[in-house]
Amino acid sequence: MAGWDGGWARGIGRTAVAVAAPLLAASLAFGAAWESAYGRLGGWGYLLGGVLLPLLLLGGHAALAARREAGVIAASALPAGLGAMLALVSAGHSVLEDRGVEISCVVLKVTQRTETDSSMDADGHWTTTSRTSYGHLLRCPAGGPTELAAFARLAKEGQALAVVYDPQGRVAPLAARHVHGGGMRVAAGVTVGAAVLLGLAGGVHEAYQKRGRRPRGARRG
Repeated sequence: MAGWDGGWARGIGRTAVAVAAPLLAASLAFGAAWESAYGRLGGWGYLLGGVLLPLLLLGGHAALAARREAGVIAASALPAGLGAMLALVSAGHSVLEDRGVEISCVVLKVTQRTETDSSMDADGHWTTTSRTSYGHLLRCPAGGPTELAAFARLAKEGQALAVVYDPQGRVAPLAARHVHGGGMRVAAGVTVGAAVLLGLAGGVHEAYQKRGRRPRGARRG
């Protein structure tokens, strides 16, 4: 009977894994962040279930695909990882939309922080990346946050800033104009969808590629 190495069942299984991995990683990330926000999961559970487990899942998936020379499937781990990160962040935005309180605060001070990381690739070349963040010291009504971190300056010192915060303190506060639960979920869905399509395309490509690799002298059925 005609088939590729390992049979049709293995090819279908690999394609199913390639499609399911991005969905599972995003679901784990969103679920851990959501459960943590509602007090049903502690800090370690959030870190393990929302960050480490999705990364390990996608990293292992990509490594196995690369070992089989299934480049398209391996590449699908990149948008899948981004989709998982977006799903993780979107949970916090959704919680702020659900139970967040919007208040007006005064910016007392803005502090710029720059972090620099260096890494070396396989060829011995060093790459340096810098990340700049801004800490905003706030004066808010009773119960509000005292500080807000962002990747851009949100207001000048002395200016008012609309802030949404979680009264339970489980989700970091955000500037009101930056709370986009629906938009973040759509972005996560689109990115994960792209990873799923790449996985599906890679699985089909691998199936037909393997199908043509017959041992010499093999009989055709």
